[in-house]
Amino acid sequence: MKILFSIIILTLLGCSGSNSEQKIDSKQDSTIQSKISSDKAQIIEPIVDDEIKTYTKNGISLVEIKAEDYSKTSLKLSTNQFKEGINALSFLVEGISNYNIAILENNYSLTYFNQPNIKKEFLFGNNVFLAFLTDQNNISIKKNKAHLLENVVIGNMDILFNMNVPHLFYYLPQSETKQPILDFYLVNTTIAENGNKVKVTLNDTEFIIDKWAAYSIKGLTKSNNTIRIQLIDKNGNLIEGPFNDSGDRNFTIGKES
Repeated sequence: MKILFSIIILTLLGCSGSNSEQKIDSKQDSTIQSKISSDKAQIIEPIVDDEIKTYTKNGISLVEIKAEDYSKTSLKLSTNQFKEGINALSFLVEGISNYNIAILENNYSLTYFNQPNIKKEFLFGNNVFLAFLTDQNNISIKKNKAHLLENVVIGNMDILFNMNVPHLFYYLPQSETKQPILDFYLVNTTIAENGNKVKVTLNDTEFIIDKWAAYSIKGLTKSNNTIRIQLIDKNGNLIEGPFNDSGDRNFTIGKES
């Protein structure tokens, strides 16, 4: 079933590119090779300012959560050999003490780790994962050195994920929350009033976000909600990419204890 799931993911990652490849023989099984893209994605860091951006429509408000200065924070992956199955990953975290490492696999499965040595499972096929640091409130740190985007390919197949084009990753809110927060991660692009934007659909209410930040969601009147985010160009057209339309995500607002 896991191999079948990986094959399904491959069809979603059908944006091929001319990524150069680095072949690495697995120590555990010499019959299965792994390779990773040598291309490196970049974060265009949001501008630091004093403005608190707020979007309000139909009684719902998105209120910017101001981020602290994490300019000296960095995340590095020391591991460079991979295999099908469970892998021991070793990260190097600097410039922050109270943190989590958030890992999004294929823009869907989310896990948190509060220490740098972890274990993750890689399936046969393309394994795209975004790792980034979060602060003590689990807000993503939007710094170029505080993230890693990798595609580990297990088996003799092509790299199907283009590391050099714009990508939008869905992060928050997750399925259950007491205080809903909108947070997402942008790679190889920024958003601005006269540029690309993020279209957010909360239930039946649409917002066009032109500032990359985390936002507190206020004014929702029911516990069960639906959210969808899409990366669009300045003309409102969806930018092609395997993750640039999150589809509908459901989340439930629980009562405060």
